[in-house]
Amino acid sequence: MAHRAARLIDENHSTESSVVYGLEGPWGSGKSSVIAMITTYLTEFENSRWQVVPFTPWATSGTEGLLSEFFAALATVIPEPGSKKDLRGLISSYADIARPLAALIPVAGAAVVEATRALETRLAKPWNVAFDEIAAELRTLGVPVLVVVDDIDRLQPRELLDLLKVVRLLGRFPGVDFLLAYDEQTLIETLQNPGQASVSKARARAFMEKIVQYPLSIPPLLTGQIVRMLNAGLTEIVTPERVETGFDKHRFGDIILSTMPSQLATPRAIERFLAQVREQFRVHDLSEMNDVDLILAVFLKVQFPDVFAGLQSWKVELTRSTPSFVSFAQREDKQPEWDRLVGVLDRDEDRRDALAVLAALFPAVRGPNPLRAGAGRFAHPDYFDRYLAQAIPEGDIPDAVVTRAIEKAAAGESTDLRALVSAEDDAQVTLVLSKLRARYPDIREVPHHEGPTGPVTLELLTAGMTLVDEAEDRLDSWTSTGLQLTRWTAILLRRLLDADPASDVDRALTACSNVHRRAHVISTAMREVHGLKEETQRALCESLQREARRLLPFLLADLRQGDQSTGESGSSFLYGLVAESPALAELQAQIATGLATQEFTLEDVAARFVGLAYVIGGSGRPSSASFAGDLFTKITGVEARSGERRDMGEWPDSSWPRRKELAAQFVTPGVPIATPGKANAVESPDR
Repeated sequence: MAHRAARLIDENHSTESSVVYGLEGPWGSGKSSVIAMITTYLTEFENSRWQVVPFTPWATSGTEGLLSEFFAALATVIPEPGSKKDLRGLISSYADIARPLAALIPVAGAAVVEATRALETRLAKPWNVAFDEIAAELRTLGVPVLVVVDDIDRLQPRELLDLLKVVRLLGRFPGVDFLLAYDEQTLIETLQNPGQASVSKARARAFMEKIVQYPLSIPPLLTGQIVRMLNAGLTEIVTPERVETGFDKHRFGDIILSTMPSQLATPRAIERFLAQVREQFRVHDLSEMNDVDLILAVFLKVQFPDVFAGLQSWKVELTRSTPSFVSFAQREDKQPEWDRLVGVLDRDEDRRDALAVLAALFPAVRGPNPLRAGAGRFAHPDYFDRYLAQAIPEGDIPDAVVTRAIEKAAAGESTDLRALVSAEDDAQVTLVLSKLRARYPDIREVPHHEGPTGPVTLELLTAGMTLVDEAEDRLDSWTSTGLQLTRWTAILLRRLLDADPASDVDRALTACSNVHRRAHVISTAMREVHGLKEETQRALCESLQREARRLLPFLLADLRQGDQSTGESGSSFLYGLVAESPALAELQAQIATGLATQEFTLEDVAARFVGLAYVIGGSGRPSSASFAGDLFTKITGVEARSGERRDMGEWPDSSWPRRKELAAQFVTPGVPIATPGKANAVESPDR
């Protein structure tokens, strides 16, 4: 295109006229690049004498400043100042005449002649005489001149009108051509400025047609060209290794094929976006971020800054997720009003494109019942603020720190991991635990897992069980350290035995000396074993059976202590684990013997089957109690019924006598069952 334009300018040039060319295209479409190429082509033509003069009207202000800049630029084409007539002096003289004239000449209308006559009565030389003198000198030079005026759409309305006066009336010397570059839509809007209220769009366009004889339009980029440019630019930024191993091409594909071409329609817009992506990839530790999310976050910020700025107040909605086990009746049937989030945008197509990017970033925007986003994703609540701050914000824990601590613990050195989990800042501990669990999906989740993973070793399980043993026991919190560590170590146990069913996990499990907590890890690992390999299920059952055998002397010792026993060491949860194992018969026999020899009473046994419930976020004291009558009957052979008391309020007294009082309501000691049935699978209540 530039070559054809240069050829047109060269062929149309005449020493007897002045031609104005208009190079039209949106901002960023490459007008300046085309001008540079036109300049190169003009000066490379055979026997070319072209002089290309850049004139930047927006670098000055006011009519006088603009005219001075124009004539100074024109004077640069004169080969030497000492010609037979001082052309530079003529130009300077003409500038002195033209400046006051420009103030009187309207842009359009019949008043030009009257304004000229009024001015000439005050000047020593009529302006048209000075004009003819300069034109004659320019002809003798034989130098074709092209005055290039770029970005005239940047001018304010008054400045634009002054420029058009110069081009149309005062500067059209024969042999001097003009190339004006502008965005037509912006230029027309400027001419329609409120200060020019009487100018319609049609009249403004007609006026430009009188000035520009040859309009040249830069063709728009086609979608395929935009995609190729984006693909080439992103390929330079994102290494091929990262693209092949961790880049979600499916999620990114729709955006780069449709949404980005809609928004990045010019070379400048594309390069501006790529420059921002390049900078973000340079400053971030990419192991801490998701490549696709980082690119899309940059795109959202560059193209829709007001939407990006509003994301913080929508964090809860954008990062929400629905557990996969929620029943159909409980699933969501209503979406947040996402139109409110993108309502700050004026154009329908912008709102549509912004929603498309949000849907690619946040599963919650795509539809109801979103699954939890993987670690490192913008949609993950632990990582959301990173993408907003475009850095790891204060209070966050770099993934690399957690990763190093895990790797060291997996090799047998757990000091760093213990320090992270036992920090004084509860929020940081919660964040560490979340990152810890995010690296260890359960066996059945592994094929669908997104995000980083961690090593699985006996040493790491040992470290995990030690942390479970040391954790603060907060039964009134969903996010207690002990509960999260229990779930993590249970997953480690499942994955170890899945990889090697013969693995000696007992050594690692007994690193937790707290019997109840150790049993809780094993029982958690035993949940939902269907679907696992038979060898894995068998190995888990064997771990449970070994733990049940260890529990027998512990439970009997607790019963013998009677009311002097401390804590909940003899809870129905532990009895339930034994009831699910071959050790049940031995437990039944030993309890029967203990009752017969009066080592303990039936009331002592019944009290151990009272479970206490705690309100999440409550005071930490029990709020209600229940009695596991069916389990009690299975183990003792004494008839009882299960029951619950939810109307009790808080229990300031959870002593054994208080529990005996509750259990007595559900036990019928006079009706023994002759032969307790063989142990059936009973769902063990958590504490």
